[in-house]
Amino acid sequence: MKLRINLEALRRFALRTFSLGVVSTLSLSSLAHCPADDWRAWRGTRGDGISRDDKAPLRWSDKENVKWKIPCSGIGASSPIIVDKKIIFTSFDPESTMRRLICVKIEDGSLVWATDAHSGPVENQHRDNTSASATPTSDGQAIYAVFVDDKEMNVVACDMNGEILWKKSPGSFFSKHGFAASPVLCKEGLIVNGHQDGQAFIVLLDPKTGESKWRYQPDINLRSFSTPYVTECSGEERIIIAGANQTICLDPSTGSRVWHVDGPTEKVVSSVSVGFDHVFSFGGSPEPRAIAFRISETSEDGPKWLEGDLTKTQISWALKKNMPYVPTPLLYGKLLHITNDEGIYNCLEPVTGKTNKATRLGASTYSSPIGVADRVYMFDDEGNCTVIKNSDQFEVLAKNALGERVQTLPAFSNGVMIVRSAEHVWCIEERESSTTQN
Repeated sequence: MKLRINLEALRRFALRTFSLGVVSTLSLSSLAHCPADDWRAWRGTRGDGISRDDKAPLRWSDKENVKWKIPCSGIGASSPIIVDKKIIFTSFDPESTMRRLICVKIEDGSLVWATDAHSGPVENQHRDNTSASATPTSDGQAIYAVFVDDKEMNVVACDMNGEILWKKSPGSFFSKHGFAASPVLCKEGLIVNGHQDGQAFIVLLDPKTGESKWRYQPDINLRSFSTPYVTECSGEERIIIAGANQTICLDPSTGSRVWHVDGPTEKVVSSVSVGFDHVFSFGGSPEPRAIAFRISETSEDGPKWLEGDLTKTQISWALKKNMPYVPTPLLYGKLLHITNDEGIYNCLEPVTGKTNKATRLGASTYSSPIGVADRVYMFDDEGNCTVIKNSDQFEVLAKNALGERVQTLPAFSNGVMIVRSAEHVWCIEERESSTTQN
């Protein structure tokens, strides 16, 4: 049974988590129509990496508390999403060069449908990238996915039965390392980040037709794979994207630039976090660097967005040591949880940048920390997951291992965790007894 959402409870959650007017990644009106047990996009429906579930599995292995597992049916580094008790992910078949959208039931992993979305020659790629690395997103009525080949970007929309509604190419695409930025929905449409070594762009598409509503051209043509972040301040929605030496804010109704900050670095994979009137932006090439800067202020009329070049006036802190390139940090309550690519964990005070705790977790890491049930879940590349309490004391609650490579983000829904490893999609559910379906 789907959970009913209490709007007043959501408002209290937003005010508790984000201070002084900067709210969340989707409007409360949009959240009102989203079941609490859905996980509709990369880092969840709100894009903040936090699940609203009040329970989640704490302990598991490759056999313990495994409800089911199924083969991935191809390769891919996209994370799973969950819509109406169905799991959706993308996959790539190297032999046919077909990029696919795959849908399975969350109950037992059985196949609902598999849709051929795009076929084309393999693009240039980093050794750890794939042709199915961008996570799809959904508004509950349709599913949207982005793929590139050796010539262009392709955006595909299909309905909840897997039937293709439209397919559009917003432009040519060339990147030495391939593509990985996930599409994001806002009230105005579907946002796609086309930062690249070719003619870079950011585009807003009409979700019903795929037609372009506006197009923004970054100042520099340079590859970056940061997934856009959508937030609100006093009812005004904004898009925030980092990459190509800048962190920028766009007005989703027009595509015009509201503000910008130089940095954090030339190339960015990590997405920004937003809270406490600040943006926290992380980049990793040519060297890791993080910056925090103020984006709104409170006046007599309430909070309002800042505008223009904020580089010299609004930066609160900048850090280099142990900062990430690929993993996106988790802003969870009053703490900023960070795992970097080398498997080092840091816990920061968001506004001051003060380090509360720094320690090595384990192996190299591409996955990002996820918050659920006042816990933080952190996977490394070897499939080990450290679960800690959401506090500044680094209180380890459990350490678990799947025994397979994991570079994706887990999805949470109604007490279960869905993990996509290099070989399988896993459904983890903590219970008294469990059986594994192979």
